[in-house]
Amino acid sequence: MRHCAGGPASTLLRTKAPQPSGKPASALQRCDQFVGRTINWLYDHLRCVPRHTPFVLSDTITNRQEFPLLEARSCNPNRFARRVWRRLTQDKPYPLDTRWIRRFRPGILHSHFGYVAVGDCRLHTSLSIPWLVSFYGADVYELGRQADWRDEYARLFEQATLFLALGPEMGARLEALGCPRAKIVVHPLGVDIDALPSRQRLLGRGSPLRILCAGTFREKKGIEYAVRGVAQARRLGVDLHLTLVGDVSGKRGDLATKEAVFREIDRLHMNDVVSHHPFVPFDQLIQIALASHVFLAPSVTSHDGDAEGTPFVIQQMMATGMPVISTVHSDIPFIFGEHRHRLVRERDADAIAAQLARYAAEPEKLVVEGAALRQRIRTAFDVRARAAELSDIYDGVLAGRVL
Repeated sequence: MRHCAGGPASTLLRTKAPQPSGKPASALQRCDQFVGRTINWLYDHLRCVPRHTPFVLSDTITNRQEFPLLEARSCNPNRFARRVWRRLTQDKPYPLDTRWIRRFRPGILHSHFGYVAVGDCRLHTSLSIPWLVSFYGADVYELGRQADWRDEYARLFEQATLFLALGPEMGARLEALGCPRAKIVVHPLGVDIDALPSRQRLLGRGSPLRILCAGTFREKKGIEYAVRGVAQARRLGVDLHLTLVGDVSGKRGDLATKEAVFREIDRLHMNDVVSHHPFVPFDQLIQIALASHVFLAPSVTSHDGDAEGTPFVIQQMMATGMPVISTVHSDIPFIFGEHRHRLVRERDADAIAAQLARYAAEPEKLVVEGAALRQRIRTAFDVRARAAELSDIYDGVLAGRVL
């Protein structure tokens, strides 16, 4: 397993990559939704890739007005003509898609999410180009526990050229699922830190500590523990307000999680200090963040085994200069780096409350720790550096020098 986040492996890839010829190559990007509210990180990452122009073939295209810069096409499998074609040809690539793809003459196929890649086998065969697959979270931790998906992944691990993991924990899990170690590269996502506004979080005398928690209402997000931690901090005498941003996303269990969160708010008599917004445009989320003091992301391993990869919203909030309270979970310690000692255990509401009480008692820590986390993002997870490394990986694969 190799790392591409400033360590020896990224140096190896850079020194082995061929020099650009002056003519940009293209890389076909496959995903199931472009661009969903909770995966705007994919757009940021791809639009910054140098030397290998990305173009996107997605099952569905959404929120295009917010994310207009990349060439993208919908291949919605539910359309009548496509259903008929699949029935007649057993999933042979659709002719109009093939014609569109060949216009760009791609040198690389890059599938995003393991479950998308499983459906891309015939596409890869028809193109006969190197194939990279990126994993992001549930596709490893949840689906990887199911026998039928492990069988599908076994075939995928044999056929694809390289597999990208967000951090070392995810890389180790892929290896445990049977992916050859030599085919795994740790390649994290980056943040466009210069495009995000930042602000020192100053807590004025007599003002409540404003806490933000944003994400899908899903068990692994640990939102119930956020509510319990805030309630415990309130019992300790902290004047505070919690803002929840997010909603369900259609996955089984999301609605039950949302209902459980709001039952907990009622049980703990927190309605007067909790506000809720559904999914909002990214610019609006950032404005809410800039008006908040602390971001709370208490991720947990869910009962079905689902877990986070590296929750991108944590990186975005760190980039705005806001302190983040999160957990020792999956690759979150990898994101925090030298600041990982500030993470709390999963499902530890008392530890969350203690952190909140500390910020209320020592508000100068909001500024100091927020600045440190912002610097962590700038030095380790800048989007242009990470996207350049992805281009280096493409170069290495095309030159046959990565494996």
